[in-house]
Amino acid sequence: MVSLAVLFHYIKQKQLNCIFAVLKNYFKYFLLLFILSNVALLTAQEDGGKRLRNNRKNPVVKTRIGFSPVIGLYKPNKNHTSGAKQKLSFNVSLKEEIRLDKNNRCFFMVGVDYMYHGLSFNSYYFYDDSIRFYNKTMNAKYNLTIHELDFPLQLKYSLKKENNSIFSSYLFAGYCYRWLLDNKLKVSYNGEDMIEKRGGLTFKLPAFSSMNSSFFSAGIGIQKNTPLKQNAVFAELQIRYATSPMYLQENFAPSSLYISSHFIYLTVGFKL
Repeated sequence: MVSLAVLFHYIKQKQLNCIFAVLKNYFKYFLLLFILSNVALLTAQEDGGKRLRNNRKNPVVKTRIGFSPVIGLYKPNKNHTSGAKQKLSFNVSLKEEIRLDKNNRCFFMVGVDYMYHGLSFNSYYFYDDSIRFYNKTMNAKYNLTIHELDFPLQLKYSLKKENNSIFSSYLFAGYCYRWLLDNKLKVSYNGEDMIEKRGGLTFKLPAFSSMNSSFFSAGIGIQKNTPLKQNAVFAELQIRYATSPMYLQENFAPSSLYISSHFIYLTVGFKL
């Protein structure tokens, strides 16, 4: 029994020695494979990081498209009008946003806006060769609709880096050049349609021509950014202050029919 136990112990020891010998022979291969796999993994991660950084766009120019319901603050000459009411008004905007610094915080915006707006009010209606009495009896209803193009030149300052922030807010301000494209006037007197015509509207203080004037603008906004592509959706509140009243000059209308107007824009849009 003792000799048999010694024999089993001897066989077991020989088997363990063989296993250790095999492991010893192959250990260097396992170690080499482990080192190569880690190097390959690190290289792949580094290449992926480089590709990610290279694909992270930081363009100089982006396009902004916006749509704005517009609130018109109209103040016609109170001596010749009453009951002024705003008509449906909106604005469509297309701008190029030009990055001015590497931190993605300072931008210059230039573009074109189309604005449709108008108002209605009560005033006088005078027949040809009639004597003009301003007796506060304003029985004529004026309806005026206006089409115009505006050309904004604005500076924008973001309160956060737009390429590193999901949400960022910003301030902007600038100058807008106005161009009256067309206008339509409809007048009824004591319930009877009298006039329906185009034209007749100019600026009291024109810039270069009677159809041109300007705004000063300022606003605030917030946008949700897509950092890798530098795209965004945005919403903003803007005030545009008109530097000149509009002037409605017609033979049947009272003299000095000036209309001061300022606007509030509530804009939503995309940066592409």
